[in-house]
Amino acid sequence: MNYQRLLKLCQVPTQCYRRTVVAEYLKPTIVSSSATRCHCFIHTSVPVQKETKVLAVGANQSDDGVIRKLTRRLGVLDHSKSKLKRAGYLLYENAADRIDYKKFFKVFQMPDTLNSWFLITELHVWMLMVRSMAADKEGRYLRNIIVEAMWNDVSARAKKLGAANPGLVREQLSEMSEQFQAAIMGYDEGLLSDDKVLAGAVWRRFFERNCNNPEAVECLVRYIRKQIKLLDEIGINDLISNPDITWLPAPIPSDVRDQELV
Repeated sequence: MNYQRLLKLCQVPTQCYRRTVVAEYLKPTIVSSSATRCHCFIHTSVPVQKETKVLAVGANQSDDGVIRKLTRRLGVLDHSKSKLKRAGYLLYENAADRIDYKKFFKVFQMPDTLNSWFLITELHVWMLMVRSMAADKEGRYLRNIIVEAMWNDVSARAKKLGAANPGLVREQLSEMSEQFQAAIMGYDEGLLSDDKVLAGAVWRRFFERNCNNPEAVECLVRYIRKQIKLLDEIGINDLISNPDITWLPAPIPSDVRDQELV
């Protein structure tokens, strides 16, 4: 396919374009119709499209916009997969290493266990997934890498804690995986709905139905809304090129704050 043909293809209607070109490059991907409502609902397993290289010999800078539009239609990623993979692991590292877990344990009266650590990590990974999915194809690939990094970390931690019983470790990891899938669906629904629905998801998952302090739930809901807003303000190119996230401090309910003052 030469450069002139590329320019012509950019001008044809989408339906005609699909009939003549897409079949050569991409296999169709089935996505649930609910995914069109919001990017954060596309957290189910979605195949990552194969990277397609388009060569434009003698292209001018003025044609860059045309070529970019075409490459997006063909499913080409703006950034290399190696760069996206690096960004995904660094983004996960931001969540796993920079969150003040001890503060979360203290504020929300959580035991210092692997399960408590996972509940906190899961919540922040989900927020990164929401932000990533706003970037369409690159976002899907980036989301998958973040989740991959999380499970590699969880598996390594679980194996260290349960080295004497590998069978139990596998069972726990399988249970965590199922819980994670259910958690992101609940958080997604809450994010798209009002604070009552999000509070219900937080109470069921993060607090595991074991919290009698409504203010603690409310504080965490406000924390999620604010953190999502801050993440949305980061451009996707900045997120990939410089994956350095500043996380808000753990929210503190007034009763806990009063105790600290005493």
